[in-house]
Amino acid sequence: MDFQGKKILVIGATGVFGSLIAQTLVARGAHVYGSAKDASTAEKLPAQVSTKLLLDLENSASIEAVISYLSTETLDGIINAAGVVGFGRANETSASDATRLMQINHLGPAAVISGLYESLKRAEGSFVSSVTGVVAEKVFPGMSAYTSSKTAHSAFLSSIALEWRRDKIQITEARPGHTETGLATRALFGQAPAFPQGMTPEHVVEVIITGIENGTALLSSDAF
Repeated sequence: MDFQGKKILVIGATGVFGSLIAQTLVARGAHVYGSAKDASTAEKLPAQVSTKLLLDLENSASIEAVISYLSTETLDGIINAAGVVGFGRANETSASDATRLMQINHLGPAAVISGLYESLKRAEGSFVSSVTGVVAEKVFPGMSAYTSSKTAHSAFLSSIALEWRRDKIQITEARPGHTETGLATRALFGQAPAFPQGMTPEHVVEVIITGIENGTALLSSDAF
């Protein structure tokens, strides 16, 4: 895919991955709609973003507002780079904490993606891409709630890949391993274990963008 002139929504464009993705797409000629959770975090949106949106993935009204705003557009792509993490054994994780992870990492983005199906369908050769991570392939102790939310989103991506195949909507799932984004230091709950040195965000984003360009369905952890 050539990104020149394409209209692309980046969910979570204030994060390390999302910000880099948005800047890379703009540099390649795309019109980027970048989302931030609220007005205060919107200040972190890259200056290059063409259209800035407020999208709180824990707020159904916010989700519906963004869907309504973009519903008349012809979207060439959606990249979901939003995500949060939490740590703790399953028996030590509260239902409310697990629910928040599921909402932000899966249910919220899935609602946005599904709600913008018609906008994607109108474009020729559109795409959806989400970052799930290595936890979609391998489980780790102390991360049951996080892993559950990411594997749920992975299954969602596999499902829409089949359901939207006739509409020629490309689905690209990215499963990078530990990356130095600082996400573990901003956990919603729990204490992160000692991770080994991770990959650079720039490397991971380049692999993801190249994968989308090449129409790759799955970027497994080995691809990074």
